[in-house]
Amino acid sequence: MSVTPQERLALGVVALLLAAGAGARALRPGPAPASWSASASRDAAAGARVRSATADSVQRNEHRARPLAADERLDPNTAPADELQRLPRVGPALAERIVAWRASHGPFRSLAGIDSVPGIGPSLLAGIAPHLALPAAPAVAKSMRSQASIDLNTASAAELDALPGIGPALAERVVAYRAEHGRFRTVDELAKVPGIGPSLVSRVRARARATP
Repeated sequence: MSVTPQERLALGVVALLLAAGAGARALRPGPAPASWSASASRDAAAGARVRSATADSVQRNEHRARPLAADERLDPNTAPADELQRLPRVGPALAERIVAWRASHGPFRSLAGIDSVPGIGPSLLAGIAPHLALPAAPAVAKSMRSQASIDLNTASAAELDALPGIGPALAERVVAYRAEHGRFRTVDELAKVPGIGPSLVSRVRARARATP
């Protein structure tokens, strides 16, 4: 088979074009690698988030471990669980239980409401009572305040609050002590209630009685 000069020229041109195409493909750059600066930026942001979360956790743990000052009070109706853990003998589970109880039953109005939370008994209640800021007890009627004496074994916390030197917190403590130990046999036994000493018993003696 003979090839004319024109056909040889055409074949040469085709071969040249094919070679040029192959060379162009070989020289074409591949996909650009991911930007190092963008990757480094993402890593730095993730590291910052981890450091921030760690610092926050450490700060919260330190706060929970710091005991309450003698005159420091917590509002059990607004304090979060982390804050409630600062109360004496109140751990994470009990603190969460207090928060859950108030969410389902409404705000605490007295120590008796706190005592309703599962896991809080009279002994623990007496320990945390001085550190709780609860709503003031309702005013006692003037007729009640003018009575000659108040029965320590039947009086409510609001009634006991009418005794000289007995405020809302001590009144609630008397009720809690009575629930745990039973009736007072004498007015002098009032001194067994935490926070009440002989001098305070002397102040209330004329206005208090302990019926059998």
